Amino acid sequence: MVARKYCAHKLDMMSGDEKLDAVHNHVAAGDLSFNYMRYGGKVEIKPGELDQFYLIQIPLRGGATVRNGNQTVDSSPDFATILNPDLKTQMVWHADCEMLLVQVDARRVKKEAEQFLGRQLSAPIRFEPTIRMKAQQLSLWRQRLRNMFRDADRGITPTTSSEMIIELLEAAPSNVQCFFDARPPELASGQIRKAMDIIKANFELELTLDDIARAAGASPRALQYSFKAAYNLTPMQMLRLERLRWARHLLLAATAHQTVTQIALDLGFQHLGRFAQEYREAFGETPNQTLSKSKAQLD
Repeated sequence: MVARKYCAHKLDMMSGDEKLDAVHNHVAAGDLSFNYMRYGGKVEIKPGELDQFYLIQIPLRGGATVRNGNQTVDSSPDFATILNPDLKTQMVWHADCEMLLVQVDARRVKKEAEQFLGRQLSAPIRFEPTIRMKAQQLSLWRQRLRNMFRDADRGITPTTSSEMIIELLEAAPSNVQCFFDARPPELASGQIRKAMDIIKANFELELTLDDIARAAGASPRALQYSFKAAYNLTPMQMLRLERLRWARHLLLAATAHQTVTQIALDLGFQHLGRFAQEYREAFGETPNQTLSKSKAQLD
């Protein structure tokens, strides 16, 4: 019954003297679902790659040991988990473990991210598997999720709001979080917004300030001034930073065979030493450190 709601998986009791006392409450809401689960005994669960969906698991009581790719999380009410669909998963739920689970279609997450960020993402969105439930930046997301589960408890199908997905993408560490600080300020002029759209769509090209200003309908001097006021960066510095953001996005979702050199050259960085220095200044670690962290996730 559980496999029909999620995916095929192997389930084993970890202790011969325990009895299964399983409960699964499920509310489907479009391409999301809201769930309460317990097994009532210590169990090992091996679903492999989830493939089609992310699964957010929030313990209410007890805990679980969750492995997604090569990262292991000792999950508890303070430390929830999010399972990336392209990485293998196996878990041990302890006998006292009770979970709230949110299943989110992977295509929906990608669509919401692309629309909000104004970018077509070429790599899978990959989260850090640990969600620190008391983190301040997750407060809006926690409250929204609480309200959605409250609706489900009352027999009201929760609204599958885009805001819940965007708030998670913005607050939870992932390989798209680096793009969120590139959004134009709320009161940004149309010229700044046009210039940012041009930079986001053409970051791999050898654009000049004149190219960007002409396409945005502004003079180079006026655009320089506007960008300095809005971002404390020039348009050309923003173009360079956009390439660095893409480098981080791709490095954090790298396959086992990808290298820093390959990713940097594909993005138009010709001087690898300068690339490494600028990357470290932007993100506080070297490209090799990011790649190593990414490959540590792979199974």
